[in-house]
Amino acid sequence: MIIPLSPFEPDKSPFEGTSSANVVNALPVANGWGPMPGLSVITDALPGECRGGVYVRTAAGNYVVIAGTASRLYKLNTSDYSWTDISGPSAPYNVPLQDAWTFTRFGDKLIAHNIIDNIQVYDIEAAGNFADLGGSPPKAKYSWVAGDFLVLGYLDGTNGQKTVRWSGNNDITFWTIGQRGADFQELPEGDEIMGGFAEQGGFTVIQRAAMQFFPFAPSSGFTFTRTVLNPKQGTLAPRSIVSIGPSRFFYLSEDGFFGGVDRSPIGAERVDRWFLSQVDQTYLGDVQGSADPFEKIVWWKYRALNGNFYRLGYDWQLDRWCTTDIAVGEMMALATPGVTWDGLSLLYSQIDDVTEPFDSRLFTGGRPTFATFTTDNKLAWFTGPNLQATIDTADVEIDGTTRTFVNEARVITDATRGKFTLADGVSAYHGDGITWSSANSANRAGVVPFRSDGRLHKFRLIIAEGAVWSIASAVNAHGLGSGEQ
Repeated sequence: MIIPLSPFEPDKSPFEGTSSANVVNALPVANGWGPMPGLSVITDALPGECRGGVYVRTAAGNYVVIAGTASRLYKLNTSDYSWTDISGPSAPYNVPLQDAWTFTRFGDKLIAHNIIDNIQVYDIEAAGNFADLGGSPPKAKYSWVAGDFLVLGYLDGTNGQKTVRWSGNNDITFWTIGQRGADFQELPEGDEIMGGFAEQGGFTVIQRAAMQFFPFAPSSGFTFTRTVLNPKQGTLAPRSIVSIGPSRFFYLSEDGFFGGVDRSPIGAERVDRWFLSQVDQTYLGDVQGSADPFEKIVWWKYRALNGNFYRLGYDWQLDRWCTTDIAVGEMMALATPGVTWDGLSLLYSQIDDVTEPFDSRLFTGGRPTFATFTTDNKLAWFTGPNLQATIDTADVEIDGTTRTFVNEARVITDATRGKFTLADGVSAYHGDGITWSSANSANRAGVVPFRSDGRLHKFRLIIAEGAVWSIASAVNAHGLGSGEQ
C-alpha cells in the first residue's frame, strides 16, 4: 500500500488519510516534502536584541544591511561581520517594549522610526549616520510609500492611533497640511491602525476591525480619497500583515489566518486550532510575519507556551503549511552580503569546517534570502545544512477488514540509505493509543524491516541532519492480514 507523506494539517481528522499532524523541519514541494535548510551564523552579536532590520541596495549595486536595537541603529560591516553604530543625534532611542522599528525606503533615503522617537533618515548613497528627518513630521508607528508620498499611520497624540498622514508631493521633509498635497485623514470607524502598504493607484490601511483603500484622486480636490473595503474585520497583530503583491496579503485575526480584504481563510480546519493551542495567547498580538522571497513562504514567528519563539509557514504557491522547531528571533528577508574567499578565514578556521556548499546563496552576495537573529543576537541566514526532518503519515488501515501485520516498507525518497529511519506506530482501534516500533534503517535493498501488527498504522520518517536530499513523497508498506477482525 502506498501511503503518502501528506500535507501538514493538524486540525483535520488523523484517520482520513490525506493529512499529517506532525511534520517538522521540512518544506512543502509539489508531491511531498523537501529539506529545510538550517542556519548559517556569520556576524558578531548585536549589542542588544534586534528590534527590526532591513537591507537596501545602492546605485553601485552594493547591499547594506541595517538593524536596530531598542536604543541604537547599526550597519553590518561586511569586511569583518561586525556592527557599526550609525545612530543619529537623537540616540539613545526608546523603542517601546514589544514594539519594533519600521523601515521604509523613499528614493535614496531610508526612513526608520517608532512611536516614541523622532523619525530618522539615512542617506543610502552618502552613507554616514542617521539624522532626524526635517520638516517636523509627526511620530508614528508605521509607514509606507504610495506613489510620490510618504504615508504615516498610527500617529502620536490625541486620536493619532486612528489617523494616517502623508507628506508633500515627492518631499518627505514637507508636512504642512493643505499644501503640495500634504494632508491627513482620521478614520471614524475600525479602531486603531495596524499597518498599511502601497497598492496600485493608492494604498491600503489595515485596522483592528476594518480595512480601507485610499485611491489617488487629485481631480477630486484631495490627494487621496477613502473607500471602506471591509467594515467589520481586520487584524489583532499589526506585524502579522505580509503583503506579497498587488491585492495579495496575509494576516492573523483572532480566529486564525486569512488572506485579502475578503478574509479568505487559509488556516481554517487545517492549522488554526493547532496554532491557537501552541501560541502563548498573552502575546498573540505580537506575532510577526515575514515573507521568504526564495521559498515563496510567509513565516509567522510566535511565542510558544514554553517562552521560546517558533515559526509557522504558509507556502502561497502550493497552499500548504509547514513548521519548524528552531527557536528564532527577529525575522526578515535580507540580501546576502557575500562572503569572499578571504572572508572565509574570518568565519572558519579551516576549509573543512565550511558546512555550506560553495555554490550557496550565502557566498554569492545580493541574493534574496530569509534571515533571523539567533537567541544570542547574531544574524544568521537560512542557508546552512539541512535540518533533521520528521514526517508522519496519517493513521491508515492497510486492510479495511482485518488487522494487518507489516513486515517491511520502502520509503519513496532520494535521501541516501543510512541517512533516514522509519518507525511504525500501531493501534488496535480508532482512538486507541499508539505503540511505536523501533526506528529502523533501510537494508542494502532499500527495505526497512518490521514486525508490527495493528488495525491502524502510522509511519514516522526521520531524515538525519545534514543529509542531502530533495524529495520524500510516500511510504510503500507491505502488510498481510493477521486474521483478527
